[in-house]
Amino acid sequence: MRARIGVSAAVLAATITVAACSGDEDEPSSLPDATSAGSAVTPTDTGSTSPADPSAQLEAEITEFFGDYIDASNASWTSREALEARRRMFVDSCSACLFGYDLALRAHEEGLRFKGKLGVVEDVNIDGIEGDVVRFSGFTSTPEAQLVTTNGDVVEHFPATDNLQVAYQAQRMASGEWVIVQSEVLG
Repeated sequence: MRARIGVSAAVLAATITVAACSGDEDEPSSLPDATSAGSAVTPTDTGSTSPADPSAQLEAEITEFFGDYIDASNASWTSREALEARRRMFVDSCSACLFGYDLALRAHEEGLRFKGKLGVVEDVNIDGIEGDVVRFSGFTSTPEAQLVTTNGDVVEHFPATDNLQVAYQAQRMASGEWVIVQSEVLG
């Protein structure tokens, strides 16, 4: 899976942790008992995915959610609608997510622009399931980029990354939507 990212994963993860908040008072729901709590889901390539396999279904959901989050993050530099969508995808406990969101909001408010090529999602791996929380690793590669003023002054520099691993925790809300609650750069 490849998705564009507008903020270096290193900056998102090192300076902030990706998280999302819908602003709703949703209560967490239960995930299917795909594995025992704390054990890792190890996907296998059998050539086809059984719809009855809760591990494969969960992996597909998280992969899609992460891709959607990165897509919203990319588009949030130029679209307020995408910025709002991005904000609904993490809670305040993800400081990296909040930092990235605030930077994109600042870009809109101050007329800043993202200068550089966008990065890509290299891989997503499920690391574990505990109740309604899924731990997963997102791997991204991003070219060097900058956030600049209309005069070309650099406001933020995003270093290049190569297959950067960031550990995330996402929680399924009662609405069925996923939100990122925590992230940490692993390297």
